[in-house]
Amino acid sequence: MKRDTITIVLVSESREPFTIEFSIKELVLIAVFLLTLIGAAVFSMVNFRKLKTQHAELRSSVQMLQENLSKREGHISELKSKLEAQKELILLIGANSDTSEVAPGEYSKDIQIENLETEISGDSLHIRFQLVNKSQEKRLYSGYVLIVVEHSSGDLSKFGTFPEFEMAPGRPLTYRLGDTYAIRKFKTIDAGIGLSDKPSNYNKIKFLVFDNEGEVLLYNYRTYSF
Repeated sequence: MKRDTITIVLVSESREPFTIEFSIKELVLIAVFLLTLIGAAVFSMVNFRKLKTQHAELRSSVQMLQENLSKREGHISELKSKLEAQKELILLIGANSDTSEVAPGEYSKDIQIENLETEISGDSLHIRFQLVNKSQEKRLYSGYVLIVVEHSSGDLSKFGTFPEFEMAPGRPLTYRLGDTYAIRKFKTIDAGIGLSDKPSNYNKIKFLVFDNEGEVLLYNYRTYSF
């Protein structure tokens, strides 16, 4: 046996002894190789756990970002809705000289607009409709009707009105500017409205109906493409 070698003898009852001889250098190399493999395996396991943790954290961050984005989109939609609603508000002076903002809506089921017809003639818009009393007892309704034809730019100086009156930013309307009516069944209203711009630049017709005390009975608008 050499000094720089290690001999292993395997003994079996059925076979002759089997001798394996390794040099110390070979054993050192094998040991280094095995330690390297073990180190690599441990390093891989540690890295795998780190990657797994990072992946979970990343998924959590993505989920939070999606939730925040969803909330922001909802907030943006809400702001858009409020902005659109704000566009339709009209500033009015009521019977007690109170100034209030009025939004489109059905303020009384008794008063409705039916059989609306529109016609462009030159630089004027002709509107014909019936103001109908829907109350069961057919009690007398009287008050004022205002019509506003809205310019798509939002420039109040280009709005068309019936009866004719001037609209200006920040200046509230008074119901007494309207055309008078008194109905038990219905009244046919013919309105000629002068337009200061091309008819194609107007996109909405707004109807406001008040009683004699200035209470809003109807504020309705129709979107049109003239």
